[in-house]
Amino acid sequence: MPVHIEEMTTDVSVIEGDLPLSPAQIEMLVKAVMKKLAERQQDAARLSEATKLRRQSTEPFELG
Repeated sequence: MPVHIEEMTTDVSVIEGDLPLSPAQIEMLVKAVMKKLAERQQDAARLSEATKLRRQSTEPFELG
């Protein structure tokens, strides 16, 4: 059965009977995927903000 999450698509096959992963393992996998997707979204937002053209310059950064 195809699964679509934003830009990621995969095919998943489930064998009748026992699931190949325990519910705890599935939960850990889902959390890891969600964390990675959030990190990629944050990276994209930072890149967009860093390369955005602005109408005025920002104030000078002073080390202090």
